[in-house]
Amino acid sequence: MNNAILSPSEDLNYYFRSAFSVTCVIFGVDEKAIKVLVVKRQKEPYKGFYALPAGMVYPNDSIEERVDTIVKEVTGTSRFYKKQIRAFTDKSRHPLGRVISIGYYSFVNIAECNLQQGNLESESIWIDLKSVPELAFDHNEIVQAAKRRLLAKLSTQLAGFEMLSEKFTLKQLQEMYEAALGHELDKRNFRRKILSQDVIVETGELLTPWDESGKAPMLYKLNRELYDNRRAAGDHFEIF
Repeated sequence: MNNAILSPSEDLNYYFRSAFSVTCVIFGVDEKAIKVLVVKRQKEPYKGFYALPAGMVYPNDSIEERVDTIVKEVTGTSRFYKKQIRAFTDKSRHPLGRVISIGYYSFVNIAECNLQQGNLESESIWIDLKSVPELAFDHNEIVQAAKRRLLAKLSTQLAGFEMLSEKFTLKQLQEMYEAALGHELDKRNFRRKILSQDVIVETGELLTPWDESGKAPMLYKLNRELYDNRRAAGDHFEIF
């Protein structure tokens, strides 16, 4: 009988001692600021710390479907955008063992959210992206990686419409961009550039209720079909 000890390269069970998870940076815009959704952990490790919504990926799970489930469960909305950031692989990122996490960022409209407690965590809250506290695990690193993606996306193309209502004013659109970029934009130049893309169209409706003086502003919407078709054809929608 051969009692030789197999090397890691020969024993496949050695490679099945790691776990996979997904971690979601969920962005929204509120009060002219970009917000991030965090949840307060109710168990160890990091009990009492805030963390990003996350979950283990089980053997039969699709990673994409797992992300969708987490975002829907914690926000209560099914209208969102998601995009993968990268894998976070530091061996010490989880105190209980090797857990490789695939990071994603999402855009949601905070007004459409109904924060759910579900089976994930409790005490879900929105916090300002500029003042994120110390989070559990390596979640501050994941937030920073997502922030870089957010800035790159909104500084080079039309994006982020999931953070607005489906019908929005040009002022609301500009404020979203300003919140993400961290500085004010020239109103005339911004509107000229946005409307020249020909995918932001008037709805024929005005914003209501409207308590300010003067005429209520026009509501616009993204022509999603035209936008998607032009992107598929290779068109770029640069804003700046």
